[in-house]
Amino acid sequence: MAGSVIRFEARTVIRRPVSEVFERLADLPGYRQWMHRDGVFGGTEVTSALPIRSGTTYVDRTRMGRFVGEVTEHVPCTLLAFSETFSIFGHPLTQARPSYVLEVDGDSTVVHHTAEAELYGLARAFKPVAARMVTRERSHTLASLKRSLEGSPETE
Repeated sequence: MAGSVIRFEARTVIRRPVSEVFERLADLPGYRQWMHRDGVFGGTEVTSALPIRSGTTYVDRTRMGRFVGEVTEHVPCTLLAFSETFSIFGHPLTQARPSYVLEVDGDSTVVHHTAEAELYGLARAFKPVAARMVTRERSHTLASLKRSLEGSPETE
């Protein structure tokens, strides 16, 4: 149902080589070192064998609960995409699909970040609140990524 989908899109330029940006994004256990602390994120635990690649499974701990996820696309220095589901008592309430497309721009990397969240059941009633939360969290994630790699909090 199209009415239950929230979409976020943004881009930022990070003054670091694409390989460093990709490595930071693909290091799921390392998120705790650079991710902002004022949002819902609490940490990521990889639940399948390393190295991180397509098919790698993980759990994101948040203030809301646990998102069970999988790396759906892993193309070094180009694309990283995920799918993660938040459920209560075995019933999915939302499925999030964040992705990052990386593009070389001289010595910098352009990060195109897209995230979709599909709401199910009763969660649909909270779409306006969820949309604000997605925008805030995704914006903070990009700012944290940029700051962790170059020390600058702004996004473009």
